Amino acid sequence: MITFDIKDLYVNIPITEPLAITKQLLYEHNEAQITTQVLMLLESVLQQNYFSFQNNTYQPEKGVSLVPPISNTVAEIFLQYLENTYLSQCKSYSTQGTSMMY
Repeated sequence: MITFDIKDLYVNIPITEPLAITKQLLYEHNEAQITTQVLMLLESVLQQNYFSFQNNTYQPEKGVSLVPPISNTVAEIFLQYLENTYLSQCKSYSTQGTSMMY
């Protein structure tokens, strides 16, 4: 699936992956107690994944809701991880490929 609007991407981000990425980043830069507390709060907010539209309340089966302000941060964490992990590999492969052509 191709998504061109960032807000359309939110519902396609699985909640467990940004939590795991955040956990890894927090453990690298913080004490275990602080990391545990932040993760508990983040998970609690992300589990309250519901929104209202035309007097109806909905809860998506997966993904991050569009409404909470934390959605922007969660999406950014996930996208930065993807960029650092996968796009850097693509850049290195394309750089190697062009240098081999000369």
